[in-house]
Amino acid sequence: MTEKGKFFLIPNFLGYGTKDDVAYSQLQTIYMISEFIVESEKSARAFLKAISHPLSQSEFVFHLLNEHTGQNTDLTPFFKSCLQGKSIGLISDAGIPCVADPGSSAVWFAHKNRIQVVPLSGPSSIYMSLMASGFQGQSFTFHGYLPIELSSRISKIHAIEKTILSNGPTQIFMETPYRNENLFQLLIKTLKPNTKLCIAANISQPGEFIQTLEVQDWKKSEDLPQKSPSIFLIGR
Repeated sequence: MTEKGKFFLIPNFLGYGTKDDVAYSQLQTIYMISEFIVESEKSARAFLKAISHPLSQSEFVFHLLNEHTGQNTDLTPFFKSCLQGKSIGLISDAGIPCVADPGSSAVWFAHKNRIQVVPLSGPSSIYMSLMASGFQGQSFTFHGYLPIELSSRISKIHAIEKTILSNGPTQIFMETPYRNENLFQLLIKTLKPNTKLCIAANISQPGEFIQTLEVQDWKKSEDLPQKSPSIFLIGR
């Protein structure tokens, strides 16, 4: 029986980066892989170029797996090479794969087919913002994006705050850069004055901004980065 290849989960940069930002041992692993499951071919190619992958761009094979991929898509073609003994990789669009990021269905396929899954270490804006927030990290809840509809969004914010006020876990959520300002204004309008809010933007990039204040102090601040990748945390 042919020995199966391995399935490597490969973190991408949170913004710009070079091969110097990746551990040497991980570089050697990635350099051995030419076939990848990716959220975006463009970002995957940019990452492979940034780390000076020795193969030419024409030698890479990519399989797209993102929000446009049907839930019932048969992933067998994605893993054909891996089932025949060749290791392949999953490249995140930004940060670590499968955490607030597509890819879990591919990992589940690998497990079902007894393919070894190997996670590589890398940056995560969620964990890095929690580390720097000053909030307790023993337990936390990540909500992804809050509801779009205004009344539902306000209800969710109230529910999150109620959890914190009852000594619940740190609450973490995110927003698309172009809606950051609207969410910020809604938060300081909706939350109680003494509630603590952390905003972490451009993590590990130029212009990095991480600040935790009570809501009443945020109302006096003009420091909020505009249209930047941001994580919001409410905690104690």
